[in-house]
Amino acid sequence: MSVHSEMVSVVIPCRNEVRAIAKTVEAILQSEHQNLEIIVVDGMSDDGTRDVLLELAKDNRVRIVDNFKKLTPFAFNLGIRHARGEYIQIVGSRNVLDPLYISILLGCLKVRPDVACVGGDYQHVYDSQAGRFISLAMESKFGMGAGNYRTMDRDAYVDTVGIPMYRRSIFEQIGYFDEQLTRNQDDEFNFRLRQRGKKILYVHEAKATYLVRGSLKKAFEQFRQYGYFKVFVNKKHHSVTTFRQIVPAGFLLFWAVGLPASFFVAQVRPVLSAVAVLYVTLGLFFAGSRLSVKDRIYVLGTCFFLHLGYGVGYWQGAWDFIFIGREPRCELQRQTL
Repeated sequence: MSVHSEMVSVVIPCRNEVRAIAKTVEAILQSEHQNLEIIVVDGMSDDGTRDVLLELAKDNRVRIVDNFKKLTPFAFNLGIRHARGEYIQIVGSRNVLDPLYISILLGCLKVRPDVACVGGDYQHVYDSQAGRFISLAMESKFGMGAGNYRTMDRDAYVDTVGIPMYRRSIFEQIGYFDEQLTRNQDDEFNFRLRQRGKKILYVHEAKATYLVRGSLKKAFEQFRQYGYFKVFVNKKHHSVTTFRQIVPAGFLLFWAVGLPASFFVAQVRPVLSAVAVLYVTLGLFFAGSRLSVKDRIYVLGTCFFLHLGYGVGYWQGAWDFIFIGREPRCELQRQTL
């Protein structure tokens, strides 16, 4: 397949996104940069998404590729292999790009040979009250950790980005996305990229939105998968990729050991109290300066659910991948919709 110079191939993994996919594709079609193609890799949707895609594909810039495996990393790799562009832009099926998003990222890659991956500002939107608090938690430094691209407000080199653009040639140099990873496949790929001395740039000027999940249960499962597969990545590379990833697991271990110990060792109780007070204080402080006290409490509670989900997943992953050496659990390889 010939590669078209300065064409951007937009790869969209999709499964059962009937409510969101049309907005995602239509926004890309309105991009300032028009030398593009859109490859929607559909995981055999059965909720009406396919009908929407067939309507969108009447525009000859839109193509549909079947993903019989139904999982995200397979979608990424299928899309890249079908792409004709010199640049690969990966977009989630719940993302809506600003018209300038692709132009800004493309401009960065063209003038910055030291940068192999670039991504923009990830703004969360929601369609329910639960989604509002999940959104606020995911935009909070307390919820996601300092240095996470979701919480940044200026251009910076980072360890990973959301909605990334790559030069196509980078996949020829370091391979494709790891298809064993239901989650964290982009983090793992970007870790390999950085191991080769390549840089990842966050660009605040490039704007996009993401429709967050509308229930705490789904958000909990999403973060449990993040934690679970993060251990898989750690084992694969014999390295902890970022310090912030082990904080929720350490926090959960602290309470799992500390609470039972407090019944037998009185000195443990003030330590537990101090940590609990610190957690609540930091959570309320970083929840958002413009929120009411009531809303801050809801955001704090949501952060706790996300931290708990990640921590539980991390320890499940440690048990499965490090202690007993098993393959990933089937129930944790299903995408959370």
